[in-house]
Amino acid sequence: MAHIWFRDEEGIWSALPHDGRALDISAHPPRVLAEGFRLGIDTPAAVIRSGEENAPVWVLLAAPDGEVRVNGFAPVAGVHVLQDRDEIRATPAQTLFFSTETLARVEMFVAGDRAIFCGRCRQPIQDGELAVRCPGCGIWYHQTEQLPCWTYAPTCAYCPRPTALDAEYSWTPEA
Repeated sequence: MAHIWFRDEEGIWSALPHDGRALDISAHPPRVLAEGFRLGIDTPAAVIRSGEENAPVWVLLAAPDGEVRVNGFAPVAGVHVLQDRDEIRATPAQTLFFSTETLARVEMFVAGDRAIFCGRCRQPIQDGELAVRCPGCGIWYHQTEQLPCWTYAPTCAYCPRPTALDAEYSWTPEA
């Protein structure tokens, strides 16, 4: 799930998850917009999700009179496809960052057409078993009482991603 980083009232960076609903990024903190919002009337700038559920594309929309910049540049024709760690200036005083980083979470594994083997123990992960997909490299691991493969070592077997289930985001905007 993507998220928007913004500074809270104390000046500390906070992450607002973007669950697919349109976000008004001109408000502080960013807020969810009602379905059917009108760009330029309800908000001068919004971030929306487009594309398919398993391959989302995050798009910034800016009204013609909006003062929005992405990495220092105005969106072309009021549209910009966001990428991980893009800097967004929604107003001269507010800087936001867009991120696609996800956190590891235990979930029920849904088997597909081919077998998926655990990145640690190499045994197949069965449909309905609790498992974790590494947010860094995408490798699946068992995470059951009998097979705590994800949390077995301090990092993923294939990338440097920490395996603590309470781990924080590895990237935050620089202060």
